[in-house]
Amino acid sequence: MNNLYCSLFFIFSLASISVWAEQSPPTKQAISIPNVYIASDSEGFSTYKYNAGYIPVYEHGEKYTGISYQRNYFTQNNWNSSANVYTLLTKSINPRTGLGYNLNVGYNEQNGYKLATTDSSYSLRLTDTTKGEVFVSRDRVETQNALTNGIYYTFGGASIEQQIIERLTAIVMAGNMYFSDTNTRPTVRARVVYDLIPEHGITAQLRYRQYRDTNTNVANNYFNPSEYNETMIAFGMRKRISGWMIAGTAGVGRQTVNQDPSTTTQLYELAATSPVASNDYYFKTRAAYGKSAGFLGPNYFYRYVMQELIIPF
Repeated sequence: MNNLYCSLFFIFSLASISVWAEQSPPTKQAISIPNVYIASDSEGFSTYKYNAGYIPVYEHGEKYTGISYQRNYFTQNNWNSSANVYTLLTKSINPRTGLGYNLNVGYNEQNGYKLATTDSSYSLRLTDTTKGEVFVSRDRVETQNALTNGIYYTFGGASIEQQIIERLTAIVMAGNMYFSDTNTRPTVRARVVYDLIPEHGITAQLRYRQYRDTNTNVANNYFNPSEYNETMIAFGMRKRISGWMIAGTAGVGRQTVNQDPSTTTQLYELAATSPVASNDYYFKTRAAYGKSAGFLGPNYFYRYVMQELIIPF
């Protein structure tokens, strides 16, 4: 696990340095506040995350370097827990292609447990019709038992996006999640996307994901079936309106957990992003609802809303 984490971190560091060397001199600074993430689920678990940051190097909403402080607060029934998170971050994403890097390294302190965290990725164009990405994330598992016991995960992998023919694209991701309680979770996700109505940014999608847990005998720190499969049909929308990017997804599918009969899954997402190069502000918001399997059976659901505001000066 440590070798994987260090290797991917080294790759992202090199990418960051190389792209940074090509940047034009920065002309702006910014503050990022208020940033909010609020979530709840059918098991009564609620998450509140409040974040503020200072960005001494700012070019636009997808290209900057800064620091942030985040306060996490979790509740379930009569239990609660909180954490402090300090993060260094640098980001350089091309708004037209979505390619580039996002690198952050954080320090999380909760219930006396200390953890180095990251949520980083690097993507590039491999050929005229192929894109590739490598990623790594490391953070706490956010359930009551896991937070109480200091359980965390490291998830690393890669994805390939291939245009098959005009208007038809396939994306495949493969990775492995390493839990600190000795469990691992090999994971595969795939999507086939067809541009159904290109002039309106509407797509039809076939989605598939599968994972298995290698150690199902660990304590109930999180939902860990021996095998999970989901197939989903979804429709997506992505359209620029007056400079704002509006995106959404609506999907319904079927899931199987171990050898149990299949049941229904759902996913609904809506997001809005302001013009990336605005000199006044950069704003992103997203809301989602999902239904899948959990501790208590196949009808687990979650919902969340988040927002990010950056003000340059």
